[in-house]
Parts: sequence; C-alpha cells; structure tokens
Amino acid sequence: MAMRWVWGVGLAFVLAVAACERTPPDPLAEARGLCADESAEAEARMEACGELINTGTLEEAERGVALARRGAATQEAGDVTDALRDYNAALAIDETNALALKGRASIMIASGQLDAAEPLVQSLLASGAYAADAHFFVGEMARLRGDPEAARVAYGEAISADRRYAPAYASRGLIKQNALDYAGAIEDYSAALNINPQLTTAMAGRCWSNVLMQDGNLGRARSDADAAAQADPRNVQAQLCRGLLQLRAGEWEGAQASYEAALEVEPGNPSALFGRGVARRRSGDNEGRDDMNRARDFEPHIARAFEDLGVRTY
Repeated sequence: MAMRWVWGVGLAFVLAVAACERTPPDPLAEARGLCADESAEAEARMEACGELINTGTLEEAERGVALARRGAATQEAGDVTDALRDYNAALAIDETNALALKGRASIMIASGQLDAAEPLVQSLLASGAYAADAHFFVGEMARLRGDPEAARVAYGEAISADRRYAPAYASRGLIKQNALDYAGAIEDYSAALNINPQLTTAMAGRCWSNVLMQDGNLGRARSDADAAAQADPRNVQAQLCRGLLQLRAGEWEGAQASYEAALEVEPGNPSALFGRGVARRRSGDNEGRDDMNRARDFEPHIARAFEDLGVRTY
C-alpha cells in the first residue's frame, strides 16, 4: 500500500514537470505585470504598456486595456495630449472601458469641456467602477457650472464611496469657504491633508480660510502657503495667499516674488498685479503704481479688498 502511494506521488510529479516543460514561458510576462502595476513609476508603466501594444500580438480587448493603462500612466507623467490619444483609442475598441472613461473625463473637465465630459461621467456612473471618481466629477462639473449645492452633495457622495478620497474633501472645503463657512472649510481641508499631506489645493485652501476667518490661525496659514508654493510653484492660490501674508509681514521682496510666480501662470490676475504693485511701492519702487493701476482696470475695488485683509497699500 505504501509503495503504491509513493509511486502515485512520483508519477504525479513527473507529469507536472512534463506539463511545465510543454508550456513555453511568456516573454511578455514582466511587461504585463508592470503595465498593470499602478504603484510603479509612470514612465516605467508607459514603456511596459507600449511594449505590449507594439508587439501586435494582443487580442483586441487586451489591447484596449493596455491602451487605457498607458493613457493613465502618460496622464500621470503630465502629457495630456498623448494620454487623450490612448484613451480615445481604448474607447474605440470598448466604449465601456472604465479606466479610459475616467481618464478622458478628467481631462475634459480640467480643460473646461464640460459638455464633452458629461456623457463620459454618466457612463462611468452607470458602470459602477471608480464610483468615488465619478461622483467627484459630477461635483466638479456642478461647481464649474455655478451650482454649489449640487457640487456639495456630489462631493459628499464621493466621500461616501471612498472615505479616503482626499480631492472630494478639498473641493467640498472650497464650497464651504465660498459660503463663508470657514470653520467647516478648514475641517474639510484638514481631512484632505490627513489623507494626502501633499495635496496642495487643500494647503492653499486652508491658508485662505485661516486668513479670511476672524481669529484664524495665521501661523498655520503661512506654513500651508509656504509648503504649497514650494511643492507646486504654479499653484496660483498658494502664491496669492503667501504674497498677502508676506505683505502683512513687510516682506516686500518675498511678496513680489510670490505675486510674480502667480502672474507667470495668470498674467492678468488683478490680485497678483495689485499685490506686486504694493510690494514694489513699499520697497521704494514707485513704478509699482503701474501694476496697481492695471489691477484697478480689471477690478475697481481691489485696493479696498487688500485693505480689508490687513494690507497697508501705501
């Protein structure tokens, strides 16, 4: 009986080895794994997905998945045009590809093409995939269309779908800030930063809420502004908040640099123009008046707004 058992185990082992020897190794296994690994570096994923796509051996459905994944990696790397090209190709293969729907919708919303984003978001909602992203997109479209209450509700739904969805907390914080609920805004911004300490939109928002709030924490505001501006110099709201605090502290050179960074992104921003003008005037450069006058052309009451925020303009 024991001999038969040993012989049976040995036979099974031999058959398993033989089967393995008959199955050729997958030369694209590493590329498949890396292409699907969302934790990997964007450039590495782009290369791996491209390797798969360029073999020409993928089934059509698998090719669509690889295109969407390469699009996501490309978008993460900052190349929106090529990402959009991959998303479009993936959706041409399968119009229900959730990753491609999500990526294309985010690009459309970021570029202000809300009507183009609408059907994509609705398809994403219907799919049930990426629910937090889908509800967040609904909120962003409502906010940009001037419906803050609908936006607030949608952000809440995104948070219900994923309690750790930091962008929804940050955007809901902005809705509360605009409604003058500064304490509620700070609570949401802080929740976003507890999840993602590098979320510069939440840092900049919390800076402004503390500045605008009576008895706000100006030390925290300055820390948030400095951190956000350093992490993302093109964050206009961070630069504007830091510039204001620098003006209040008499840091003319620093304030001018902050406002100039904002003007690099938005050349006609009246707050940045006026703030830079104040910094120049207060540091002895009388030509700062030109900046201040240009700002008044955009916003006649800009001087009063700065004075209300504690800035001595002359």
